[in-house]
Amino acid sequence: MCGCVSGGLHPPKKDSDKFDAVDQLFIDPVECIDCGACVPVCPVSAIYAADDLPDKWKDYTEKNAKHFGR
Repeated sequence: MCGCVSGGLHPPKKDSDKFDAVDQLFIDPVECIDCGACVPVCPVSAIYAADDLPDKWKDYTEKNAKHFGR
């Protein structure tokens, strides 16, 4: 599925009991080590560095932060 080596992608695996409970995957900015392994394998090309995030996707930054209670 994803190439994340740090465990920063949540839920981490399709067989996780939480996988079907979410409408998207989330990247924990605390756990993410910016290795970039998730970028080429993202099926919807939705992973960007914060500085490169297109304006049309800015709302997802807040959604991601809320998911982790930040």
